[in-house]
Amino acid sequence: MAKSRPIAIVHLIDNDRAVRESTQLFLQTAGIEVYAYSTAMEFLSDVHLREIECVVIDVNLPGLSGVELLDRIGKENPIAGAIFTTARGDSAGLRAAAARTGAAILLKPFKPDHLLAYVKNVLGDRRAR
Repeated sequence: MAKSRPIAIVHLIDNDRAVRESTQLFLQTAGIEVYAYSTAMEFLSDVHLREIECVVIDVNLPGLSGVELLDRIGKENPIAGAIFTTARGDSAGLRAAAARTGAAILLKPFKPDHLLAYVKNVLGDRRAR
């Protein structure tokens, strides 16, 4: 029997190992294929960058920040949907970056179901265009 196509492919970038692993497991259980990374540079060096359906990026990454990462990859690759995650609150600067890049903002700690809804919403919005 052929392997079924995942609902979506998500690239998850979060330097908190517990958050990254639990989020990856939850999304995989929901039928989403997940590639997980601990840093922006690890993500950028990955071979799967040719097609980016959805990225879930922690804003406060070491080195290249989540905002800087999304700005960089958005110039080089088409992205269907993007979600910033942050525990530091919804600042005016983050809202401006989200508006500029078309990313959604999800505050930590978040419920896994909320993230799943965000993923489905951003992909649905972008795929409808």
